[in-house]
Amino acid sequence: MAGTTFAECQLVVDRWISETLDHPLGRYFMAGFGSSLVVLLVAIAAFCSRSKTPNVPILLQDEIGNARKRALEYCFNPREVMEKGYKKFKNEVFGLDTQDGLKLVIPPSYLDTLKSHPALSFKASIDNDMQIEYTHFGGPPEYVIHAIKANLTGSLPAFAPILHTMARKNMPKVMGTTDWTPVKIHDRVLRLIATNNARAFQGTAASEDEEWLSASTGYVLACFDCIRALKQWHPWLRPLVYRLIPERAAIKDQWAKGRKRVMASMKERQAKGGNIEDPPTMLDHLSNGKNEKMANDIEKQLVHQMNLIAVGTVTTYSSTTQAIYDLATHPEYVPILRQEVESVSRDANGNFTRDSTLAMEKLDSFIKESQRFHSPDLTTFQRAAIADMTLPDGTFVPKGTKMEINTCSIHKDKDLYENPGDFDALRFYKMRQGPGQEAKYQYFSVGREDLSWGFGRHACPGRYLSAINIKLIMAELLMNYDIKLCDGESRPPNIEFEVLCSPDPNYEILLKSRDH
Repeated sequence: MAGTTFAECQLVVDRWISETLDHPLGRYFMAGFGSSLVVLLVAIAAFCSRSKTPNVPILLQDEIGNARKRALEYCFNPREVMEKGYKKFKNEVFGLDTQDGLKLVIPPSYLDTLKSHPALSFKASIDNDMQIEYTHFGGPPEYVIHAIKANLTGSLPAFAPILHTMARKNMPKVMGTTDWTPVKIHDRVLRLIATNNARAFQGTAASEDEEWLSASTGYVLACFDCIRALKQWHPWLRPLVYRLIPERAAIKDQWAKGRKRVMASMKERQAKGGNIEDPPTMLDHLSNGKNEKMANDIEKQLVHQMNLIAVGTVTTYSSTTQAIYDLATHPEYVPILRQEVESVSRDANGNFTRDSTLAMEKLDSFIKESQRFHSPDLTTFQRAAIADMTLPDGTFVPKGTKMEINTCSIHKDKDLYENPGDFDALRFYKMRQGPGQEAKYQYFSVGREDLSWGFGRHACPGRYLSAINIKLIMAELLMNYDIKLCDGESRPPNIEFEVLCSPDPNYEILLKSRDH
């Protein structure tokens, strides 16, 4: 096994475990020899992992002597761990023990050098974070990213009024309530975002398909529950453990329902002899031009749609829910934001346009400040080395090593933000008032100080659609509902696990329809 990589060793063992468990007597065999297998796996892991490692300081090593305990500390208290790293190694590279091995945290000064480095892969890193072999959820391939940038983003002026029509129609049904009522807002926001995204990704029929909406929203939630469960185990044990995770069966069922919907959409395209409707959907873009060879490939189109709905929905619904929690926590901003939303121009049908959403500068600032505190990703610029490489400071990085930027700590840096611990909803609005600053500091902005969406060519391509959807939902909420915290309650803490930051799905706020 000399020269064998950890990943290659794991692939062999994964295949053997899968074949054994699929055999009629395999479960009995595994039950009888399970403890011996665990010992064997750990031994092989240690053997295969012996290679050159980055010569960097290891965070928490002086506090917690055991690497596995350091990894678990990072699992369950990631923000605190990252803040310690920022205070100690702000402008240096440091190592972080995780359940998937040593991860490097790099300073922002390396961004320009590494943003297009050929030895670094965004997709490989996301595939690992999302546990693609178990959830089927991973980073989008280059041609999907290109379709979003070149096709979908260009269609957003046409999409915005359509999405607003949908939000106006669906919000009363989803939110309900006429008098002050405790409401779990999380699932309702998820439903609204998934419905709008379904129209953009697959068409009107998909956005009205109850089975598809149930399956797609369920898939989003099941994926992250599955990821949190799996990440608590060593990678070598996950092929065994994942079969015992309840979400595995749910994911399998959701994909079966997804296949049914995608097949119906593909047949609709075939019957029309072209695009499903205007503006074209992502299914259309991934079936036209250079992608025409995939037009009738159900498996590829299914993967596209399930991943689009997952990655395109989770950031948007999470950020919208967090913004609503912040709005209820800071009611002093409600009249300011409501006045702005009500003063923005609409089209002849009473719908907001893309330009309308861009004119909501105070609302944009509000959701960006909420994102600064509660970004769905505590770290960004996630990359995995797909070949040995060297960092600008000379640090050797072996193939398979992951690296990222400590975004959550940068967002609280007093050298970058005045009173960073204070929630100032108009912070970025005020920053945009200076000469030449009008186009900066927007919710979808990307830069060395705007890292929530990543950096470089792999900065989130769907952030423009996300910004429109969030503003449309927030605008409708502001115009049609009053909102406040339940008596005696304060803003709920986030659910944080490794790089993931999620709003509490069970938290209730008080909601009441406004009298017009």
